[in-house]
Amino acid sequence: MSAAAVPAGSTTSARTIASHVLGDLEVTPDQLLTFPEGLHGFPEHTEFALLPAAREGFWWLQAADEAGLAFLLTDPFRTADGYELDLSDGDAQFLSLNSPDDALVLSIVTLPAAEGGTLTANLRGPLVCNVVTRTARQIVSRNEQHGFAVPVSL
Repeated sequence: MSAAAVPAGSTTSARTIASHVLGDLEVTPDQLLTFPEGLHGFPEHTEFALLPAAREGFWWLQAADEAGLAFLLTDPFRTADGYELDLSDGDAQFLSLNSPDDALVLSIVTLPAAEGGTLTANLRGPLVCNVVTRTARQIVSRNEQHGFAVPVSL
C-alpha cells in the first residue's frame, strides 16, 4: 500500500467549509473523508476534507465542522525509507479494504514551534483511508520502529 493521489470525481454537490488555515473552501463529496471514530484526541470530529497542499507529497485535512481544526499530512512511504504499514485484519475489515490499491496512507505532520525547527511526522499513528468508500481510521502501529516524531524534509 502506498499513498497516492486522491482520485478526482464529481464536482456536483459542492459545499463550503470554513478553515482558519486555508480560508473558505469549496469541497465536493469526493474530497470528504469520514472517520467514524474521529481522530485520536478528536473523537467528536468525524468528517474532514482532504485537499492537496501546495507542496507535492503533502495534504491538508480540514475538519468540516471546526474551522480551527486542520492537520498537515504527508506520505509516510516518502518520509521513511522502508516504511511498512502494520494493518491488522480488523482494521482492514473496518475500512472494507478489498485491495491495497483502495488504501491511501498518510501521516500527521507536526509543525515546529519555532522558526527553523524541524517538521516531524507521526509514523506510528498513520491515517488509513479507503479511497472507494471514503472511510478512514487512524491506526496505531505495533511496529516500534515507527516513531511518533520522525523528521520530515521538505
